[in-house]
Amino acid sequence: MTPVETSWEEIEAVCLEALTLHGAAAETARAVAGAITRAEADGNRVCGLYYLPIFCRHLAIGKVDGEAVPEVTTRGVTVTVDARSGFAHPAIAAGTPALIDLARQAGLAAMAVRNSYNCLALGHHVRPLADAGLIGICVSNAPASVAPPGATRALFGTNPLAFAVPSKEGAPTIVVDQSMSAVTKTEMILRRDRGEAIPIGWAQDGNGQPTTDAATGLEGSLLPAGGRKGANIALLVEVLAAALTGSALSTEASAFGNEEGGPPHVGQFLIAIDPDHFAAGHFSEAMDNLVASHDAAGVRLPGHFGRKQPVCVDADLWKKAVLLSTARSLDKSAKPAHHRLAVVSVLRNCMD
Repeated sequence: MTPVETSWEEIEAVCLEALTLHGAAAETARAVAGAITRAEADGNRVCGLYYLPIFCRHLAIGKVDGEAVPEVTTRGVTVTVDARSGFAHPAIAAGTPALIDLARQAGLAAMAVRNSYNCLALGHHVRPLADAGLIGICVSNAPASVAPPGATRALFGTNPLAFAVPSKEGAPTIVVDQSMSAVTKTEMILRRDRGEAIPIGWAQDGNGQPTTDAATGLEGSLLPAGGRKGANIALLVEVLAAALTGSALSTEASAFGNEEGGPPHVGQFLIAIDPDHFAAGHFSEAMDNLVASHDAAGVRLPGHFGRKQPVCVDADLWKKAVLLSTARSLDKSAKPAHHRLAVVSVLRNCMD
């Protein structure tokens, strides 16, 4: 379907309305809507509007608690946040001010988030640290979908890792955000739905054999980026994001994309580093030289280049998003159970 043009503000407003309507508290809805909008505007479609119908559905059935209030605890240079089966976005946001303050005081601080949910693009969570002049690192585990070399079943999630590095005023912040799988599960689903083949090296079937069929790969398992090296990094992410935070391992977490199981209870782990506590003057000079060397080589360092207007989105996804945000037209005078069934019906239509 042909893409349609809209704006950052309109995407955020539609997502905010949809999430609030289906059970998210206002503050939670703002945090999640902002993340969806940023991903869509950045062209990161696998973390954008694609997930809005899923989030609304999970709110309706209780797989994520839209009214959860994160509990923040500090100890020394560490911050711990219990998301309480809620969205990752308000949980991470709740602990970030303390994380920044502690990093500025001590030079380095860390934050563990437990009992969390899909946090979408990790770059969204490290940008505030870079904006505060800190180097930010974030990892998250996810429901198992990736098999390390030699395994015939998934042992890790896509287990993404992101980092952001502050830059001088007026220059783009360096932001890297990538999964440890050769491809995201969302991209595999999109390829399957479009009937498109996938390259060798993205996935394998249930017997551990390579496949170019997306549906077969989804029934089997994804493969790690970089083979054994990528699998080793995914293992590190699993240790930090799940074992260290007290969250569910990837093999224990319920899937992000269906209605089976209760809250996934995955985890995130963030590290904030203040360059001023190490080699302050040298750091700025070194970063300038790093940028210059990349420019001279004809490549740009990965980063965020601000809001793009207008934003082009998939027409079908946009239609579903608008429908979810206007479901108030359902008869709310009906009994709660009847209204709930009507909302569920709309959500199922949006997810088909």
